[in-house]
Amino acid sequence: MSPLESFSRLHGGKFTRQTGLEPEQTRDYWLIMESFHPLFPGWIGRSLQIERNWGMMFHGQEEKRRTITTYGLTYVYEGEGEYSDDLNEQPIRVRAGDVICLFPGKRHAYRPLPEQTWNEIHIGFSGLLFDAWMGTGLLDPDHPVRGLASESRDVGYWLKRFHEVVLPLAKVGAEPALSDSGRLVALIAEMCTAWGSPKLSENVEWADKARAALISLSPEEPLDLVVLGQRFGLGEQAFRKKFKRLCGVTPTVFRSRNLVEQACHMLITSNASIKEIAFECGFGSQPYFSRRFKQITGVSPEEYRARSEV
Repeated sequence: MSPLESFSRLHGGKFTRQTGLEPEQTRDYWLIMESFHPLFPGWIGRSLQIERNWGMMFHGQEEKRRTITTYGLTYVYEGEGEYSDDLNEQPIRVRAGDVICLFPGKRHAYRPLPEQTWNEIHIGFSGLLFDAWMGTGLLDPDHPVRGLASESRDVGYWLKRFHEVVLPLAKVGAEPALSDSGRLVALIAEMCTAWGSPKLSENVEWADKARAALISLSPEEPLDLVVLGQRFGLGEQAFRKKFKRLCGVTPTVFRSRNLVEQACHMLITSNASIKEIAFECGFGSQPYFSRRFKQITGVSPEEYRARSEV
């Protein structure tokens, strides 16, 4: 029995042994957890661990790079390979002890060296909590590959830290909770310290406070950027620009996503009608709510609720 199969029997999740293009080519694939229920303000959607992985064999070609809709961390704990995206002309070398940071909408590919395999663990996550870290150095698309392993914290240490985040979610029936998001936040903060970024820089603190100010608004309260700007000692335009630079989106978009994520939670946890949820989350009408909901989530409120009941 392989180590991953033993882990899956002990902790949960789904283990499979998959075959590659050649019959003798196999990899151990452990889907640790997967959730389709968004949690405000951020959640872990998927985690998997693969040993003897051949990676994205065909995605090395520029036209075949993939795009995902979530953030992701892929930690390589054995083997080496390369990462490529549209921002870097030359592939970036990846070695054991490196983490690959993935971003929504950013085309990319990564794989082991030719005719080799590697071992990896992956966490996919989404939400305003992580959007707010864009541009602060905690999650930076300009630096997609980061080295973690050191003499004091070796390759095995970081694999254990990833397990501490996701293994509680491998149990049957487990769904992500705020405490799980908190463990992921702590892991990312620790990784930032390891790769030399300040854990709480001035920009990170500003982004956290600005995001919290928007989240604290009640749904029926209008978004007044003049008042918000004054709280931060800035004019309306200066506040808007700084918020977008550090948080990745404008205050208006952040606010809309915030309200829609609250609506997602209500659709799953309550029996309220779509119309009732629309008004409770601050949308002026059900048609407007349905339109904005689909723009942000890709599905209608009715379809979202139906999927959660499957």
